[in-house]
Amino acid sequence: MAASLLAVSIVVPAVAGSFQVNPVQIVLQPGKTITSVTIRNSEREKVAVQVLTYRWTQVGGDDVYTPTEDLIVSPPIFAIPASGKQLVRVGLRRRMPGAAYRVIFEEIPRPAKENVIQVALRLNLPLYVLAAREGVPILRWSATRDAAGDLILEARNDGTRHAQITAIALVDPAGRKTMLTTAMGVVLPASMRRWKIGRHPELAAGADLQLSVRSSSGEDRIMAKLANR
Repeated sequence: MAASLLAVSIVVPAVAGSFQVNPVQIVLQPGKTITSVTIRNSEREKVAVQVLTYRWTQVGGDDVYTPTEDLIVSPPIFAIPASGKQLVRVGLRRRMPGAAYRVIFEEIPRPAKENVIQVALRLNLPLYVLAAREGVPILRWSATRDAAGDLILEARNDGTRHAQITAIALVDPAGRKTMLTTAMGVVLPASMRRWKIGRHPELAAGADLQLSVRSSSGEDRIMAKLANR
């Protein structure tokens, strides 16, 4: 007598709210201490949202979020009816030119239903306090290897405005590009950000690397000498 095994998979549906935020990048221009964000609910049911705020700094090349009371959010918790919208005002208790924050709009889960997984939507937006209208980022690039032999690129920002990097490529003597990373990253003023690229054993210590750096303001060619750490 033959025996057969029947594999049964149980699929549990997941439910998540849906809302959009505009703008997706919050900027406080010089002299301004308050701005507003509009949240639209595209669902057929109302959605409840809470707003969380964090100070955003960079330590050792990594992003650090710290809970803060620097920002005032009104209202901090709200419900948006189906196909409705909500205006949220975000203001500064004290203005620190060049400071950066994260403003997180997080859905408050609805009452759980049997055999349904609730997935809460979370939108994490940057807020920049500009030091000067004409401020620009000034980046200094360097390249090293870590203890594992991976190539590390670092950008230090000596300017008064953040830089948003969208791609970094290596350029050979013939002008051909090899993409190193498309991991987006922001370099805050007076800060440093690090990209871990990978092994690339063909790049020798002491070599001068020509990089093509694409940012929100365009593409730049820069030089970085590869040193051993």
